[in-house]
Amino acid sequence: MKSKGLYIHVPFCEAKCGYCSFYSVRKNDAVIFSWLEAVEREAERYYSYYEGIKIPLKTLYIGGGTPTVLTLDQWQKLVTIINKYFDLSELIEATSEANPNSLTPEHIKFFRDNNFTRISLGIQSLNDKELSILGRLHDSRAALNSMGLVKNSGLNLSCDLIFAIPGQNLRTWDKSLRSVTDYADHISCYQLTLEPDTPMGRKYGDYDLNYDGYKFYRYAQYILPKNGFIQYEISNFAPSGYECQHNLSYWNHSDVIALGPSAVSYVDGIRYFNPRTLSGYISGAGAEREELTPRERMTELAILSLRTKFGILRADLLPEIENAIMQMPPDLFIITPERISLSKRGMRLGNSIWSELIGL
Repeated sequence: MKSKGLYIHVPFCEAKCGYCSFYSVRKNDAVIFSWLEAVEREAERYYSYYEGIKIPLKTLYIGGGTPTVLTLDQWQKLVTIINKYFDLSELIEATSEANPNSLTPEHIKFFRDNNFTRISLGIQSLNDKELSILGRLHDSRAALNSMGLVKNSGLNLSCDLIFAIPGQNLRTWDKSLRSVTDYADHISCYQLTLEPDTPMGRKYGDYDLNYDGYKFYRYAQYILPKNGFIQYEISNFAPSGYECQHNLSYWNHSDVIALGPSAVSYVDGIRYFNPRTLSGYISGAGAEREELTPRERMTELAILSLRTKFGILRADLLPEIENAIMQMPPDLFIITPERISLSKRGMRLGNSIWSELIGL
């Protein structure tokens, strides 16, 4: 059996950030217990689908929500479930997301003892005013402390940063970027997006995020490579060899099993959408199924692969997609006889490029 990625969605947080539109609920031990039972039932279904053979994993990613709101006993139960139904002998990367306000030295020791290799830390900013605007529960001092704990543990550290925050300027953005490079070996930079149903969306609904966002993104493309961080994907920067292998599985259209509410799996050319709410997931409501046609797969592969610096082999491109690319401004792409990838400018205009390709 070909090895796969495994994603587990931990849908619990201490509080909802003002900008967050991802599905999560406030932590509750009784509900967490029910969620763990539901995760085991779903894992067992995949195990049965593969006729009782443990599923070999290449990567493991625990996301949220905030996985570090789980107690060590709850973490132990989750790891027991993973080991029961999945084969970790081929595992090359195991990541847990964390927030500075909930990550403890005990969590870090647990991760080290259970073969995790990375922690993905939600820093978002190292400016206290910006953190307050975002509704984060930590301040810059807590963020710096958490980064230090992870770095000293020997685990790899990835940090998330947000740009185009109301009131942010290039000076504060530069300070956050430079400070994080002292600790992290992977940095993800995301533009703030505000959905109408979030507190920040209601407060800043008319704020021109796109106008501000371009200059911050372009500055990250300038300063991070000067500090050894190569842009290997639209939002992600890392020294060579520190790219997130789990995320590359998505962009390479590899199989990823996803457990938990609102999680989306892609297995054998079929996409499975789990129930979007925790109550629906715990009740055992089945996943919705979408089988992609060969043409849809090739179109998705082109769009996803173009997110990365590696691009896509021209041999894998539909002729109409390659023709459409050739009609676009040439400075958006790096084109060789074998491969097409986005240039730095192309990455800045990625959304416009993909919108042209999706309708083909």
